Amino acid sequence: MLLRYYTQEGFYVPRGKKLTDEYYVDQEDIICDFLRKNLTDPKSRAEDSETNNFTATAGQTVFTITATTGSVSCITSITVDGTSSKKWQDYYWDYQNSKITFFTALTVGQAVIVTFKQGTTNWIYSDKPDEALAANSFPRISIFSLSGAGERLGQYEAPFESSPIMQIDIWARNEDVNTIDSRKYSNNYLTRYLGNRIKKALEQNEEDLFPLLYNYRLVGGPRAAPYSVEYQAYHSVVEINVKGLQTGRIEVN
Repeated sequence: MLLRYYTQEGFYVPRGKKLTDEYYVDQEDIICDFLRKNLTDPKSRAEDSETNNFTATAGQTVFTITATTGSVSCITSITVDGTSSKKWQDYYWDYQNSKITFFTALTVGQAVIVTFKQGTTNWIYSDKPDEALAANSFPRISIFSLSGAGERLGQYEAPFESSPIMQIDIWARNEDVNTIDSRKYSNNYLTRYLGNRIKKALEQNEEDLFPLLYNYRLVGGPRAAPYSVEYQAYHSVVEINVKGLQTGRIEVN
């Protein structure tokens, strides 16, 4: 059972309640997962849709997702006995270990259907590359926080609301031409196109971020950014502002 009261702005944990489980989730990872779900890779590196079917045991909460090729990119939907479950509100997605954890234990025999994207490599990341990038690593999108200011919504044990500004970087390799809907895009034309798709995804699917993040606001972009001589890549930037309570963690009893 969740120990969270929902408000129009988000959620908070009632005073005096004891928490027994806490899950770590970076705001960059939330945006990364959101974009992997709601954008389409021009090179289809992790766009293959696959489904895992489970029958729950008594009290089961954790399910391991198995890709048929490569690795799991993101969860696109989950149903339990035909009823949709909401990411971050009903379950936690651990992308590093390909596990989902329901916040409320399931009963024996319940049918769990998990649909996800999979592929040999991804194209959207919440951190910097830890290896040299090759030509097939582009186009590439990365996310990081520019600031993380916020305010306490009241006194003493009132919840703290963060308001981070986040930068989304879009990179396209020089002269790498991608055909999208019968049109060819390359260089900054491609980075600006993808930047506008990011804006559209946030405008139309902001509810996917709730309850962890909400109140999306466009700060700027897509705008041109410095060219990367090292990777011979064009660069555009989109800056967004979101809000969240107790960012960095999910607390349940």
